[in-house]
Amino acid sequence: MKLRTLVKKCLAASVAFVAINASAFSEGVDFVKLETPIPNSDGLVTKVYSYDCPFCYKYDKAVTKAVMQKLPEMKFEPMHLATKGKFGKQASELFAVLIAKDNASGTSLLDDKSLFKKAKFAYYKAYHDKKERWGGDANTQENVNAFLSTGLEASGINKDDLEAGLKDEKVKAMLERWGMDANSGYAYGVAKIQGVPAFVVDGKYLIYTKAIKGIDAMAELIKYLHTLK
Repeated sequence: MKLRTLVKKCLAASVAFVAINASAFSEGVDFVKLETPIPNSDGLVTKVYSYDCPFCYKYDKAVTKAVMQKLPEMKFEPMHLATKGKFGKQASELFAVLIAKDNASGTSLLDDKSLFKKAKFAYYKAYHDKKERWGGDANTQENVNAFLSTGLEASGINKDDLEAGLKDEKVKAMLERWGMDANSGYAYGVAKIQGVPAFVVDGKYLIYTKAIKGIDAMAELIKYLHTLK
C-alpha cells in the first residue's frame, strides 16, 4: 500500500472515530451546560463532594483516580461542599489547608501520599464504615475538636498548623471559590442540580452521573466535553 493511501485511510478512520464518539453523547442526557460557569477552570475536572456522601466515597474508592489516569491532559480539582454534613464547614477548612500543603510539596491530590487524600479517606471510613458522628453536631467546641482530630491525625498536622494555614491567602481564595454557604462560591450551585458527587469539565459542563456507564466511557465523555467551547 502506498504511503499516501495509508495516510488517507488513517485520517478517514480517525475522523470517523471522532464523529461516532461525539454522537454517542448528548446534552440533556449525558451532561448539561452550567448557567453559571466556574471561572478559571480550563483543563480542570472539578469534583464537588462531601465527606458525608456515600456515593462520593464510592466514586473516590473506585472511579475518580481511575478516570483521571486516562486524562493526563486534565487536572483534578476537588471542591468540598460546606453546606452538607454537620461538620461541613470544618471539613472544608481542613481540606483546603491540606490541599495547599500538597500543592506546595508537588504531591498529586490523587496520590496515596497526599495529606488531603489521607484525611478525606479517614473521614469517609469513620463516617460511613464506623458510623462515627463526633457528638452529633458542631454546636460545641468539644464536638468540633473531636471531628477535627480524625483528619488531623490522619494527615499528621496539628491544630496550630490548621489555624496558621487558614491565614494563607491561597487557602482563603480556595474557600471563597468553593463557598462556605448557599450564597457564596460555586460548590452549592453545582450540587443543587443533581446532588453529589458532581463532576464538572472546564467549569462549564456538568456530567449526569446517572448516565455514566463505566470508567472508559466517563473518560471519553470528559475528553469530548473538553473539545467543546
